[in-house]
Amino acid sequence: MNKKYEKHILILTFFILCYPIVSFSQNRKKTDSLLKVLERNNLSITEKAILFETISYYHPKLDSALYFAKKALTLFIELKDDIRQAGALEEIGSIEQRLGNSTKSLQVIFKSLSIYERLNLVENQAALHTQIATHYVNEKEYTRALNYLEKSLTIYNRFNFKRKYLLTLVNLGEVYRLSGNLNKAESTFLKVLKLNQGTYKPILGYSFGNLGMVYASKNLLKEAKIKLNKAINILSDFEDYYSVSIYLAELGQVHKKEKKYNIAEAKLTQAFEMAKNTGLKEQIRDFSKMLVVLNKEKKDFEKAFNYQEIYQIYQDSLINKGNIKKIEHIKSEYEINKRETEIQRINEISTNRKNIAIGLAFGILLFAVLSYLLYKLYKHIQLTNIKLSKREEEKALLLKELNHRVKNNLQMISSLLNLQSGSLTQESAKQIIASGRERVEALSLVHRKLYQEGIETKVNVKDYVEELVLNLIDSYHIPIETKFLITPIHLAVDKAIPIALIINELVTNSIKYAYNGINSPKLRVLIEEKKEGLRMEVSDNGIGILEKEKNKVGSLGLKLILSLTEQLNGTLSTENNCGTYWSFIFRYNSNL
Repeated sequence: MNKKYEKHILILTFFILCYPIVSFSQNRKKTDSLLKVLERNNLSITEKAILFETISYYHPKLDSALYFAKKALTLFIELKDDIRQAGALEEIGSIEQRLGNSTKSLQVIFKSLSIYERLNLVENQAALHTQIATHYVNEKEYTRALNYLEKSLTIYNRFNFKRKYLLTLVNLGEVYRLSGNLNKAESTFLKVLKLNQGTYKPILGYSFGNLGMVYASKNLLKEAKIKLNKAINILSDFEDYYSVSIYLAELGQVHKKEKKYNIAEAKLTQAFEMAKNTGLKEQIRDFSKMLVVLNKEKKDFEKAFNYQEIYQIYQDSLINKGNIKKIEHIKSEYEINKRETEIQRINEISTNRKNIAIGLAFGILLFAVLSYLLYKLYKHIQLTNIKLSKREEEKALLLKELNHRVKNNLQMISSLLNLQSGSLTQESAKQIIASGRERVEALSLVHRKLYQEGIETKVNVKDYVEELVLNLIDSYHIPIETKFLITPIHLAVDKAIPIALIINELVTNSIKYAYNGINSPKLRVLIEEKKEGLRMEVSDNGIGILEKEKNKVGSLGLKLILSLTEQLNGTLSTENNCGTYWSFIFRYNSNL
């Protein structure tokens, strides 16, 4: 089974967790009438905000729905209506999720959840727990997804919300299916069918559709087709094109397994056109990929090529390499804000208790009152110091984790450049890619040192420069005698990185161009503290660089060296004397 679109089955039930199912044609009529009401000039801010929110709910076009939801949010913030503000955020998160904007969706969901938690609105939290579960499914963190869904089930069961309980059960079964636990998934969907008893037809459609996908995974193809066709028939009546397109695509995959290629192509094409007409970007990408594979098997390479182009367009528009980093930042921000809210609540409780104690002790002798207040003040300061200490530790750990992630991302970029180099045929292009990769490696090494040294924000220059130079020499497989005269000092990251890049350029130039015909290559690096600042020298015993060669070799590298030297408020001198000699003086404050 193609896995790329499975996660969307979980998404399709979220919208109806909070809203009843109505047909899209009814939505259009309702939207048109609401837009006419909006043209009136005598509407208050509150009426406009509620009208925007209602239009967003009924609007059949997702982009327009998002526009009106954001308008509603702006007005609710102006009105300081926390509950409706959270509801607007929840609606925006739902729309962004259906549009395929995962990072934006998660960001507003956590904002909405923070408000509901502060107001102790348990039922509203349950719906958001289900949405958060989807994001964990997207990251294939199925255990966390199951935990959030079980929280929702507990709440809906406690308050006897049968429809929402059943929808959450459908989501639970889908997570079981995605995680490979097909037997649990099957039993969960059968439980939904038994409890539903045809009361909620859309839920009946989702249960049949997801059960059909389970049977397809088990290669029970006859049963899979029956269940998928039932789901398509039920949900088509509600014009639920999102879920219908997914079940049609799955039905096409089942026919493909049976080698019925013409029927499979018809179903997949129908699903593709439906997604295209509805503006479902992720489904267009996934269905076009399925059609590529199918047409390759049919040996219709022209069609396969056409669908491959469509797939690539949507794949490029949807992929964002910064998403993982952003999502982790959003989660961390939410947890930190949650802790700060709890600390604020504790402080408020502590303040109230202190005021009550002062009121009760009003008639006591002055000495006793002063002693009591001094005691309370001491305790308060002690508690505050403990909390501040804990927060500093948390910030230090977050900083260490940030360095770790930056290091990993830079290593990933280096690997991508290395892979790209392997695909090139021109030697000049390979050298350009290699130079870029070496610069990225120099940056990555800084963050690895920071991560290894714990909570420090400075780099040991001696260890760092020696490792950088030796790594460069090792990567070119040239035996070079090195001499390091480096004072063991620590530099801040904003100073260490430019110096590292300068050394990277100079050493790379020496390795590439200096030792042609030299029997015993030597390289010397000196870094020491002087009164005038930080002194750095890099020299070799090579053939030296003529002025025209310097300009040629340094077309980019020399510009980079000059720019970094200027950034550090430094001065540069160079000369040819039995090799090439570079000397720098940087303004340096040992306290920075």
